Amino acid sequence: MEQDKRRPTERGRTTVSRERPQGPSSRPRNTRPRTGNAASREAARRERLAREDRAAQTEEPDRAPRERRRPEPERDAPQWRRKKASKPHRVYNTNFGFKFIVMLAVVAVIVLSMIIFFKVKHIEVILPTGENGAKAYYTAEEIIEASGINLDENLLSLSKATVAAKIHAALPYVNDIQVKKQLPGTVIISFTEFDVTYAIQDEAGNWWLMSREGRILEATTEKEAKTHLYVTGMPIQVPQVGDTLQAAATEGADMSEIAAKQAVVREIIPALEGTVFVKQIDRVDVSTSYDLVLWWDADRYKIRLGTTENLTYKLQFLQSTLENSEVQHRSGIIDLTFQEDDKVHFLEFR
Repeated sequence: MEQDKRRPTERGRTTVSRERPQGPSSRPRNTRPRTGNAASREAARRERLAREDRAAQTEEPDRAPRERRRPEPERDAPQWRRKKASKPHRVYNTNFGFKFIVMLAVVAVIVLSMIIFFKVKHIEVILPTGENGAKAYYTAEEIIEASGINLDENLLSLSKATVAAKIHAALPYVNDIQVKKQLPGTVIISFTEFDVTYAIQDEAGNWWLMSREGRILEATTEKEAKTHLYVTGMPIQVPQVGDTLQAAATEGADMSEIAAKQAVVREIIPALEGTVFVKQIDRVDVSTSYDLVLWWDADRYKIRLGTTENLTYKLQFLQSTLENSEVQHRSGIIDLTFQEDDKVHFLEFR
């Protein structure tokens, strides 16, 4: 029979101790030192933690423990661990250099084709046709020479604006110019000329032909000038061919009146070109800017327009007046100034 292992109490009762260990200190520790891989790992872990604590205290004292840097791999650590902690290898795109070389080759081919293949081989000039089949004032050879275009020069780099400017400067009767390029090597030039020209006298007494915009075209004689519609009452400064008319300022003249006369000339000539009777007007007198006078058909009619206000309206009234049978067989003054009323007044010459 086994012996009773229960301890007797003071009152003779027996109890069984139910107390359990409260912590690791109460547990029996294994005093046997670790050996092998477990021992080396434990030593490495402790050394790593100690190194992290020293680094946190010296270099980054304010950094929280959770923000500690990732430790560098130990030299004695396995190879797979060192590769994992090392910086990832950068991969370079080897196709970029090849693409760049191809792009340079394409650009070189394009530039080479521009230089070799697209050269000026032909220059075509389309001449304008005047009224009743009249020939143009300039020939095709004169247009080509004035353009400054040379054969075998690069077509794509040719400036159309520069060509037009050269022709305008050399040939004053040329009006509108169009320059076109036609691949592989043709330049087409078309232009118009001034159909109606006007004459004006300079302060030295010389006569000049000019366009509707007031551009000086060429010098002429008085006899030739009076076969055109000519302007009197406003001498201009002595010009050069291609210049724009500038009213001459005489001594003691009112500069504002001179400027007003010049504005009247530039306004009345384009307005007259829009009428059917422009070629029947002999001259325009602008002796005063506020009393504009037209002389019609060898001084048969003196037409007073006053100012250029409502100029289109006045010219329409003039056309209807000239179509009136009561006026057609008479000569006199046609008053379109509308000073007294809105009627046209006719005063016959005596």
